[in-house]
Amino acid sequence: LAWEAIDTHTHSRTMSTGEKGGEIIHTTNAEDQAQVAKLQARIAESNKYTAAISSSGQKNLADSNDAGNAEQPSWGSVPSVTIANGAHKYVLISAVEPKPRSAKSECLRRDFVVSRKGAAYHRNAAEPLIYMLESYGFREIRVKGGGRISMDETSKRISIFGYSYGFGMADHAKTKSLIDADSRYKDFEVTWSNGGY
Repeated sequence: LAWEAIDTHTHSRTMSTGEKGGEIIHTTNAEDQAQVAKLQARIAESNKYTAAISSSGQKNLADSNDAGNAEQPSWGSVPSVTIANGAHKYVLISAVEPKPRSAKSECLRRDFVVSRKGAAYHRNAAEPLIYMLESYGFREIRVKGGGRISMDETSKRISIFGYSYGFGMADHAKTKSLIDADSRYKDFEVTWSNGGY
């Protein structure tokens, strides 16, 4: 028999499988919460900086990365979906592209889904993508929530569920629609649920 208890003060779980007794699995802690707050503050500062550069007309990295590339800007190649095989923490992030894709259009807001193997906390899944988006000059970067994605490449199944203590619950229906729109996952059965952790 298995049972689970959640300590609402430390946000840790005590699980008993009946075999090993109680095993503590930390889902988040005060240090992680502090790191999430620090990351969100850094994103806010970065968003202010990129907005100031954009409004001043100064060139940014997105301008230099696009030099001589008339087809697609380098920042346009950032994938909307990056999923690690297995069950891992994921985040849903939105950001505004650095520049319009054509003279007659506005900058697009894009959503990104990223799961990372070995991410102890949701912020560990978010940070590499956030740094990449910042380096390309994306603006208004927001972590819109998290959860878990379980992908089995063999059976071609993807399950989206759960939540993040640090960022809240992602819109799993939106996450599913982003995965469904990615041709790499066209043959996968994709499901989502707001249940579970």
